[in-house]
Order: sequence, then structure tokens, then C-alpha cells
Amino acid sequence: MSDDKLLSLELKISILLRWGVMLAGAFMLIGWASMLDFTQNPLAAFQDYKGESLHDSLQNALTNHQWGLLIAYVGLVLLISLPLLRVLMTAVLFVKQKEKVLATIAFIVFATLILSFSLGIEL
Repeated sequence: MSDDKLLSLELKISILLRWGVMLAGAFMLIGWASMLDFTQNPLAAFQDYKGESLHDSLQNALTNHQWGLLIAYVGLVLLISLPLLRVLMTAVLFVKQKEKVLATIAFIVFATLILSFSLGIEL
């Protein structure tokens, strides 16, 4: 593969990541801003912390129509998925360059990231 095509692919990856971070940030900002409630004491909700699983949090948000929280979650999922996408696209780039060792390492890193995210989620 020619150097121009490789540089073009690397540029596309960087542009995708840049726009992905901005989009994720916009989702989180919109979600968090829509959750602001100026009519209540903001410290009243922080008196008792009750941890809940991701499943329970999503269930409560859907049941209570907390769209701001759901939009913020979409932004967080997008932000977390960007490094995964970066590693996967880099692995594909290495395959196109016929760099077998680097492609194998990138796919191992991708699998490790998927496994670590899967083990860290408490459903």
C-alpha cells in the first residue's frame, strides 16, 4: 500500500476520533445540563449515597423518563468506545500494511480491552 493511502487512512482515523470526542462531549453536556434542577437544594440529593448497578440505573432512568441521564450515558458509552475503535482501526491499518506482528499485538490489545470492560461492568 502506498504511503499516501496510509497517511490518508491515518488522517481519517484522527478526524473520526476528534469528532467522536466532540460528539461524546456534546451528548454529556446536553445530558448533564438537562438534569440540572434549580428549584431544589442541590446538596439534598448528596446526603445518602446508594450505589446501584448499571442495569438498575438504566431501568430507573427509563421508568422515570430521565432523558438527561440517558443522553449522558450515550455520551459516556461513545467516549469509552473511542479507544476501542482506535485500536481496532489501527489493527486493520497494520493488516493493510502487512505488518503481521504489529497487527497481532493490536488485536491482542483490542481483545484485552474488550475483556477488561466486560469484567468491569456490574450488571
